[in-house]
Formats: sequence, C-alpha cells, structure tokens
Amino acid sequence: MTSPNPAPLLLPYRLEHTPATTAQPGATALHRVRLTIGDDPTGRTTWPIRCQRIALALPVADNASVPADEPAILRTRLDLERGPGRGRQWLVETTTTAPATTLLTLLPAEPARFDGTWTLALTLDISTPLGSRTRITEDTALGDTNPQRRAGNATLTATPLPN
Repeated sequence: MTSPNPAPLLLPYRLEHTPATTAQPGATALHRVRLTIGDDPTGRTTWPIRCQRIALALPVADNASVPADEPAILRTRLDLERGPGRGRQWLVETTTTAPATTLLTLLPAEPARFDGTWTLALTLDISTPLGSRTRITEDTALGDTNPQRRAGNATLTATPLPN
C-alpha cells in the first residue's frame, strides 16, 4: 500500500548557496547554505501558518566523491528575532549517516506562528559538496487547524554570502 502524496508546502523558503573556496593549508573548505523561512516578497503566502517541524534533505552533488570513512564537517547557526509566536527556542538536529544526504531537522520548543512579519534564517557551513535540489518536509497548518505533513523541493541559488 502506498501513502498519498503529501500536501504542498505552505511556508515560503529561499535557499542560497556559496560554494567552498580554497581553504588555507591544513583547513577544510566549507560550502555555505543560507535558508530563509517566512520571507514572501511576492505576497503569495496566506498567513498565519503554524509550524511544528521543518526538515531538509540536502543531497551530495552528483559529481562529488565523498570518502565513506570521512565524516562530514558542519556548523549551523539560527538567526531569529525573539518574540511571541516565534517558537521560543529552535533545535537543529543533524544527521549525516546516509552517504548521499545530510538531513537537518528544525524543531521549535513550541509551535511557531509565521505571520509574514518575521523570518527564521539557518546558516549551514558544510564540507560536503551539495546538489542543487533540496527536499523540504514541514509539519504546518493554516491558522489554528491541525498540522499536516507537507513536502516539496527547493533549488539552491548560487549567491555570494557574507561571512
């Protein structure tokens, strides 16, 4: 038996990617990804959106050769203005056990209520070269309805990012 297709994503996502540059001797070059959630300059999103979980599956680039015995190096940083309805505290769980994918799960301590006035930004520095398509899964709902699992894809946009 197959499960039905998940509903489309409710939240707006922007993924920006800066490829790794040459590292200093003895250092590992890191790729940078910046994910911005909740920024909808075109005004297509219906607000408010209640969010209980966001997961990103970042695939390894097709032409990359990543040694199986070499661990992925990654650092994450969340940028979020504090305020009511913003999830209070967000946890970022990372899983790098699958050789072809790095999984990031963002979990708020309490459901967040995106209303178009604030964004959540995740900056990820990673040693693994990334593919251009990212799978996003969210547990979201419009207004105060029950959250539902939704899934979709986002494309990494090559953008120089500030350090």
